[in-house]
Parts: sequence; structure tokens; C-alpha cells
Amino acid sequence: MNKSGKTIIWILIVLIVFTGGYYLGIKYPPSVIGSYLQPPDVFPKALTKNHTLLNRTAELIEEYYYKPVKEDSLIAGMVNSLDDPYSVFFPPAQTKEFQEEVNGKYAGIGVVITENKKEELPMIISVFPNTPAEKSGLKSGDLIVEAGGKSLKGLSLEDVSNLVKGPVGTSIKLLVKRNGKTFTVNIKREEIHIPLIKTSYFNKGSIGYLKINMFSKGVAYQVKKALEQMRKKKIKGLILDLRNDPGGLLSECSGVASMFVPSGPLLWTKGRDGEEKPLNITGTKFPLPLVVLVNNGTASAAEILTGAIKDYKVGTVVGEKTFGKGVIQQIFNLSKGYTLKLTVEEYLTAKKHKINKIGITPDIVVKNPKNSKDDLQLEKALEILKEKIGEK
Repeated sequence: MNKSGKTIIWILIVLIVFTGGYYLGIKYPPSVIGSYLQPPDVFPKALTKNHTLLNRTAELIEEYYYKPVKEDSLIAGMVNSLDDPYSVFFPPAQTKEFQEEVNGKYAGIGVVITENKKEELPMIISVFPNTPAEKSGLKSGDLIVEAGGKSLKGLSLEDVSNLVKGPVGTSIKLLVKRNGKTFTVNIKREEIHIPLIKTSYFNKGSIGYLKINMFSKGVAYQVKKALEQMRKKKIKGLILDLRNDPGGLLSECSGVASMFVPSGPLLWTKGRDGEEKPLNITGTKFPLPLVVLVNNGTASAAEILTGAIKDYKVGTVVGEKTFGKGVIQQIFNLSKGYTLKLTVEEYLTAKKHKINKIGITPDIVVKNPKNSKDDLQLEKALEILKEKIGEK
């Protein structure tokens, strides 16, 4: 068996995927990735340790199994045996797609999915604005039963993503289940460019509104400029909307967090040895009344920011419990263009609260009614801020 394995880059991921979920066209609620270069020999012992039984078994399968077996199939099977949706072995083509996706650009339909274990089907947790999925009426909570006439029951999120992805301009027929009823939608695939932020104003300009769709490259700069503009307009309070934000780059999350929370731990990591290590940032407490909106589509980096704001008591968190993506992946660049994304640590919030598979419970729980255009969560945020700034 060929020994793949010289590490070129160590990339810290607090994904998402989604997760979290998995992008359709994209991957898990995006990994939270921070570029962290390491020399090739940082992990020599870990990568060259002689696992005699493992290597010998793989060699026997390659040489004597009654059907030809590819090396990458063996490796993928080994990674899949971990039963961890965030650990993935990427062939060269998917490695390239993964790199594009975490930078906020990809070809697909514009949703993030996760696994609904009860139904054994992929479930949509986020729909990006102005994408084919939104235009087709897909919503958070929808189950995707079939793609292109093929049943998705029991398939891995990676397999689901591969079925839904395709060339720009082509269409995919999906069978969708919502509230116990099924219907079909035909969606044309497009090149997706995720708008990183959206801003607006309420209450005659006294309340600013900032929505972060994803923590991709450049979002911290855009948030900084948006806040500067809001200060010029002399806002008295801010709504930070992190609903359906599946995560993104850890470096961008840290940059955004520095504008809202004071200096100190942004999160704590916990590895197999049980040791807890802080990831510290230099920041400034947000000077105005702040309300953060979250829901089940708030995952990964968005949960890190939410947890820090809640732990440092900088703002009031309103909405529904977040997704609960609290593990860290490392990216290993292997030979021949292959990549291994492996879960290596769990992370805790700034004040060491566990969120993996648990999520973050808002300070004030507000659920938006299904199939309604009313945004009760936003209305509650406005109500809180109006009271805090003394305006009706």
C-alpha cells in the first residue's frame, strides 16, 4: 500500500457542517478554517508510525480480494468507519471544490444540510438568500427524499452532495418531504456567490441591523466597515442576525468577535488527552445595546460568536436553540492531491460550556411560526432594543 502522508498545511476547522450540515454544492456547515502553516515534518511520528496490523490487512485486501480494490476506496472506508460526519477523505477533484466552498463560492443549489437520523434522510438546515433553492421555495426543515430519481435514504452526506452537484446550468429534480407531505421541485444549478452580510435600519434609523450569512474570507472587513457606517449614522442599538449562518473561517470569526467581546478566550479546545487550551483574542466590548438572533441553522463559527457574546454578557440572545456543532477538524494535505479532514478536538465556549450535539439555548426563546411571513424573533429583538434605548 502506498504511504500517503506528508503534512504540508495544518488547517484548524471548527465546522459545518455543518456542518453541522453539509453544503449541497458545498460541504458541512462550513468548516471554520484558520490558515495555520506548519513545516512538513511537524507530525513525523503520527504520520509514520508503523501500524503493522492495519497495513498488513490493507495489503492482503489489495492483493487477494476477489475483485480489484482501489487504495482510495480502502482509505474512504476506513474514515467512514469512524461514524463521524465531519471526518472525510477527499479525492483531488473534491479537494478543489472544498477549497472553493469555504471561500464562499461554489456550484450548486444553495443549501446546507445535515442528517436526520430518525428518517435516515438529509435535512435542510439553511437556505442561502437569492439562490436557486430559495427561488424554488425550499425551507429549513425540509427533508430531501430523492435526487434525480435516486433515493437518498441511508446515504452519507458526501454521497448526497455528489448527487446534487453538477455543471452550472443543468437541472436536478428533487423529491422533498415537508410536514409529512411530499412534492417535487426542479432546480437549475448555478454558481453560488454567498453575500457575506446584509445591513438595514429600523426605528427611523436608531436601530441598526447586521446579518452575517457566512464567515467566509473578507467578512470581518465588511462587518468592520458596516459598523463604522452605522456609528456615523449614530445608531443607538444593534441587531446581529446569525440565523441560518452555518459557519466559516475561524480567522474571520475571531476578527468579528474582536468587535463585540472583550479580550480573553474566544473558545477552549479539548483533545484526546483531556487538556483544555484557550484560543485568546484581543477585543473590545460592544458599546451599544445588542440583540443576537439565532436558530437551528446557526452553526459552527456562528455558534462560537454567539457563545462568546452570551458568556461575556455583551448582548441578549433571542430565537431558537442553535445547531450544536462543537468539534474541531484538522486538514491534512496528502500526496497526489488527496485531502483528509479529521476530527481531532472538541471546543467549548468562552466560559467552557459544552455545545456539541447540544447547541446554545437563547436567553429568550422565540419560535417563528411555520409557513408564516411573520418574523416574531425580529419583532422581539426590536421590542428589547426600543426598551433599552428608551424609544417606542
